[in-house]
Amino acid sequence: MGVREEDFLKVLEKVAPGTPLREAINSIVQMRNGGLIVLASLEKARQVVHAGFFLDTEFTPQRVVELSKMDRAIVIDEDLKRIYYANAYLVPDPSIESDETGTRHLTAEKVAKQLNVATIAISAERMGRVTIYYGPIKYVLQDISVLSARVNQALRILEQYRVTYNELSQELMALELEGRVLPYHVANILQNIVQILDTEEEIRRLFVELGEERKLTELLLEWLMVGVKEQAELIVRDFQVNRKSPKTIIEEIRRLPPEDLLSTEKILEILGYESSEEMLDRVLPSRGYRVLSQIPRLPMAVIEDLVNAFGTLRAILRATEKDLMEVKGIAEVRARAIRAGLRRLKSTFGIGR
Repeated sequence: MGVREEDFLKVLEKVAPGTPLREAINSIVQMRNGGLIVLASLEKARQVVHAGFFLDTEFTPQRVVELSKMDRAIVIDEDLKRIYYANAYLVPDPSIESDETGTRHLTAEKVAKQLNVATIAISAERMGRVTIYYGPIKYVLQDISVLSARVNQALRILEQYRVTYNELSQELMALELEGRVLPYHVANILQNIVQILDTEEEIRRLFVELGEERKLTELLLEWLMVGVKEQAELIVRDFQVNRKSPKTIIEEIRRLPPEDLLSTEKILEILGYESSEEMLDRVLPSRGYRVLSQIPRLPMAVIEDLVNAFGTLRAILRATEKDLMEVKGIAEVRARAIRAGLRRLKSTFGIGR
């Protein structure tokens, strides 16, 4: 049975700073006795436990620390509610392969693979290395200072991507209003959005392990990500010519190999265009979702009706108030507000002066 990334992240959440299990692990590290903890159901645990003290008692960090003073394993249920065994003698399937040499880590890895559960091996050495095994995964917990440094570095990179995104976004909007969008303009901003989303994913992955230490940096991440995902979907809706959902298209672009992500042709194909050299020089009409979303108090339902009625942003820009009022949900006041909003946007970009 395979292990999903999201399942492993749930394991990391259980050992993150500020959690009861991490409190117990830190105390065991400080005592330098080492330890082996298995997170498994009672049914699974009985497949490998051949001796030990059956407790079935309430889980507390203090109890785990005291029980770790005995040499063998501690078995805790996966929800961290009950301690099933202490001083448990584990005998995993000997045919399971392992590259570990120490008895504790060897046993931990084999049990994790056999039962497809999480095991935690704590070294008795001075620095107390903590290794998590989960199915076939082996992961060494990193020091908080190292994790924080990685998060800060990733946030600096994300900040640069966001600056680029803001510039590309403004440029694309001006080109949409002028009707001069070329394929590479759309590809460039979608490439940048993928970089932003991938970096955000990496940071959130690190946040899981940081636990309560992530609070301040999490606020910065939220600020850097404001509007990106929503605007990304609107950009896709503006230029796609297939019927795929915007989320599906964005995920397909994210799955492209690095060399294909840099290819305008590959991105156009995912948007539904036929691949050809002539296509690269063709002006792409915008439907206007993103531009119209910049007009205050204009609901998305009304934007949908406008796009369905006129088809393109160019046609919406040419529409009179009377034309707009023929669209469902648009009365005189709203029609006037839409026209005024579009004029303000054009004026902002110096168009039509």
